[in-house]
Amino acid sequence: MKITSQNSNMVNQSYGKNQAVAPPSADKNQTEVSRNVDSVSLSSTTRDLQKIQQAMTVEPQERSERVATLKAAVESGQYTVDTEKVAERMTGFFIDKIA
Repeated sequence: MKITSQNSNMVNQSYGKNQAVAPPSADKNQTEVSRNVDSVSLSSTTRDLQKIQQAMTVEPQERSERVATLKAAVESGQYTVDTEKVAERMTGFFIDKIA
């Protein structure tokens, strides 16, 4: 929708209708206007997901150092895989899944 001065006047009028005037107070010189307030409440799951997302944006220094070391080893052809260690971890993983 294209916003023009005519449209903005309609919007202002709509919002103006939603505003309620508070009853006059004891002091007639003060006029109080009560306005509708928008609010948002997030579930605890959503808050937890936001915390996780924020934590994921920060990369620990040790990890970036480890990745750089591994990357250099792979590029130079010096990276070797310990097949026995991989087999032990795979076996442990599948045993945990079965049990």
